[in-house]
Amino acid sequence: MVKPTEQELNIRLMGLQDVPQVFDIERNSFNDSSWSIDAFYHEVEQNEFAHYFIIEFNEKIIGYIGLWIVIDQAQITTVAIDEAFRGHGLGQLLLKYVMNYVQTKCDMMSLEVRVDNKIAQRVYTNLGFQYGGKRKNYYGEGEDALVMWVNLNE
Repeated sequence: MVKPTEQELNIRLMGLQDVPQVFDIERNSFNDSSWSIDAFYHEVEQNEFAHYFIIEFNEKIIGYIGLWIVIDQAQITTVAIDEAFRGHGLGQLLLKYVMNYVQTKCDMMSLEVRVDNKIAQRVYTNLGFQYGGKRKNYYGEGEDALVMWVNLNE
């Protein structure tokens, strides 16, 4: 796959019409632990704290990121890039985008990441995230999560 340039990419708020494509990426990225399509519809339609963004290349959704903003803290809920576009820094680009989006509203951002997902952990630490602890069995029996956070106003 050819690496898209930033000029060829579009990041925008996710709408209801985007949910089926986002769900396909979710299911292909996370298999058994993926969110349901109904969960995405609920986030976009009904969750007042939720903010979801998609990244497009040639008008095709190739990734997404979701977060909740509660008072002065942001929590990344999910992020994934279509398998054909991984390894080109698009996840990092999305994360930087939402970090800028929340910077005037929030002091801190946090997320959970699988203990064995070293690639994602490297992306997060490169953006200033620090380790804050471990959540036992967060992703199911025997799958722990690391909690990571970053102070946005330092």
